[in-house]
Amino acid sequence: MQDMKKCLTALILFSLVSLLLAIPKELSREGNPILFHKLSKDAKLNLKSLPKAIQAPYRQLLTKHTDILMAYLLAYESNASLSIADPAAVQSNYSALVQLLKAEGLQYSPEFFLSYVAKQTVSDEPITPYRQALLDDGLQAIIDANPKSIDRYRATALWCVSRLQFQQTSGRDQSPLDITQKSLIGRCEEMQILFVAAARTVGLPSRPASTPWWAHMDNNHAWAEVWLDKAWHYTGDMDAAYFPDQTWFSGMIDKTVLILADGSLAADNDEILVNGRYETLINSTRNYAKDRSRLIKLQITDEQQQPIPAARIIPMVFNWGSLRALTTLSSDAEGKLQFTAGRGAFYLSVYYKGKKTLHYVPSGSEEVINLSITPTDNDFAAQTQIMEYPGNPMKWDNQPEAYRNAVQQEKNLWTEKTEAFTQALSSWLNAAEDSLAYAVAVACRGNAPSLKQFMQQQTVVEPGFWEFLLSSDPKILWQASAAQFAALYHNYVAQMPELSGDNEELSLLSPTVYYEELPLPVYDKQGKAQLYPREFLVQGKNTRETVLLAIKKLSKQHRVDSKKALSGLLTLDTAYKQKYLSAYQYRILACSALRANGIPAEFSRIPDLITVFVNGDWEYFNVAKMVWEDRSSQPGQTLQINLNIEDENGIPIQANDEQLNLCRYVEGVFYPLNHSFEYLGQGKHRGIFEHDDAYLQFGYRISDSETGFHLLPVQAADNDSLNFAIVARGYPRTWKAADAEVLAMLGDKILAEQTIILIGNHDQENSRRLAEKLLALDKNFLWIGYQDSPQAPANYQIHKGWQQWVSENSHNAMRSITLINQNGQWQMFEGLWDKLP
Repeated sequence: MQDMKKCLTALILFSLVSLLLAIPKELSREGNPILFHKLSKDAKLNLKSLPKAIQAPYRQLLTKHTDILMAYLLAYESNASLSIADPAAVQSNYSALVQLLKAEGLQYSPEFFLSYVAKQTVSDEPITPYRQALLDDGLQAIIDANPKSIDRYRATALWCVSRLQFQQTSGRDQSPLDITQKSLIGRCEEMQILFVAAARTVGLPSRPASTPWWAHMDNNHAWAEVWLDKAWHYTGDMDAAYFPDQTWFSGMIDKTVLILADGSLAADNDEILVNGRYETLINSTRNYAKDRSRLIKLQITDEQQQPIPAARIIPMVFNWGSLRALTTLSSDAEGKLQFTAGRGAFYLSVYYKGKKTLHYVPSGSEEVINLSITPTDNDFAAQTQIMEYPGNPMKWDNQPEAYRNAVQQEKNLWTEKTEAFTQALSSWLNAAEDSLAYAVAVACRGNAPSLKQFMQQQTVVEPGFWEFLLSSDPKILWQASAAQFAALYHNYVAQMPELSGDNEELSLLSPTVYYEELPLPVYDKQGKAQLYPREFLVQGKNTRETVLLAIKKLSKQHRVDSKKALSGLLTLDTAYKQKYLSAYQYRILACSALRANGIPAEFSRIPDLITVFVNGDWEYFNVAKMVWEDRSSQPGQTLQINLNIEDENGIPIQANDEQLNLCRYVEGVFYPLNHSFEYLGQGKHRGIFEHDDAYLQFGYRISDSETGFHLLPVQAADNDSLNFAIVARGYPRTWKAADAEVLAMLGDKILAEQTIILIGNHDQENSRRLAEKLLALDKNFLWIGYQDSPQAPANYQIHKGWQQWVSENSHNAMRSITLINQNGQWQMFEGLWDKLP
């Protein structure tokens, strides 16, 4: 036995020595003492902010590995992420990085390697030991077979195709292991997380990039950037990634205003917008627009022409019914700021100590724009703009046929994996006997074993619980352990008498509020897993009193102090144990406390406010002041807005919630209110709101190159009724006539049988989004693609003509075209439309 202990000790020492020898001198304490001491100090401060119970194992990692790499891993992950992670995951990722360095050496500067290869997390996903798992799942073979960066990039993108298929889902920020082992589906952000994690694992520097809001269409997008040939390049859909810088949005670069990327240790050649504790916000716009970008140079002064330092400067674009903030910047000590922007039109909101201004920056090709801006006490003047968004030339290269065939093989492998999840259910669950439970198990995909364990422990389950799971965030199904399923179920049973409607049910029963990870269960005296701690429970005479009591109780146990709080999204079980919380963490916890008391509540982006379902409606509650702010249901304290919208020809327009909103302006940002307008017909809209000062915003997409926008200040006293009229110039009435070559490609038979046709492969991102829109509108349509799949819907079919087009020009594989027959005439829209003609 003694000899075995000696051997084990010797083996551990040998492993440590081997790891130490693999660390290049540039990443060692002795070889780079300045960087080591900085990162070591940052790591110790980061760990000091963690709950004391979990500090020790991380400190042991620092003691065991006295090098720059380990110091960085513990310094540049948020303390919120570290608080819920297993330190063994950090150790595992560290070991994989050391092996990479041992095999290939340090090919970049230490700071660049740390920021874009060593960084563990990509977005807000949890820290997991993914690197070794991905290496074992095929990435090591890619490293071994592809010494050249471009070949390694292509092989890694191809590898991702069989591990993830695009699908719109609310299951945000899955970890690489959740994606590859459990869900195999995700949105653009999951595609970003998987590719960046995989690229870093094989030694390719990579970082997340995004446009927070598109300027020329509603929605946003996230993707990956990869470092090739000493420059940053972008990649979108993995199945079209053979050539970098070619994806479905490549022709839209000039339409964007800002493209943002995330780093950590700042690099000299990056345009740094914001230096945060854990992340550096980088303006990557010039990497895309090149010499077509514009340099915006701002001077912020007061009314005496004195510079204003630390003014909030917020570039904004219209998206989903309101001007939306792309990011928040700040003027320097001299009141100056400069940043690169694209050619698309945008607004600048400038705010400083209650003073404000809204400045319009039109589209243009100027190299430099100099602006002097002075915030004032005045409300914004009414605005009417046609905002322009030019396109840009794009040269498309055709992917080799061998690569296209390889993509199809990877897609077939993805299909086999997903089918294997379902086949595995037959051994323990019968669809005929319990169709609802079976549907849930299928939706769990690779996480079905956890559901199985829960069902074995909970022999009788209310059918409504299965319905709740099917309608809730699928991330629950992909991630929940058996104990978490049990906690969800016990909460469901306890809340059943309080249920009042579909939306309210989901709000009440959801275990998360704002994309945070699932909480660990707490256990009652009988040992049953519960979602909420007993400390949340209060007794009120009615809903309003219960809300007040629950929030007052929280205020005695927690303090809002962002400097002392953990940084990032906290799980419920972590948050309620913290004395100090940030403002948004406190709002999230307040929602959970109300849900524990049977009251539906939702997070609001408006500072200090949450929305609470009371007396059959959603109302605002101020958690800082502990007062109800929404008075729209109280007589005498409301404002009625009567709005008439028509085009320049006097034809009435019916606006929807994606076009029309009443918004508050708070510290530089517009926040749409949660009450919408009622359409009365003939272009007339009516809304009942509280009387606080606000701004009416109406916007519409004339085309993908023009957006109409109107802003009207709203000032009123209690019980006022205000009348507004908007003339929407250029409001789109019809799509363009369908291209003759597209109609000829489809053929007379299809055109005679259909009224709506969607052209775009079943796994193409925009095509799937459009299909979901058509289904939501209850429209029958034919969906045409160039590849088959068992996962494709029944209305999907392969078209030889479209296959030929894709074969001749691979760019066609990324196109999404909608055609609709209007009174015998075919209309066409390419890209994402807002609504049907």
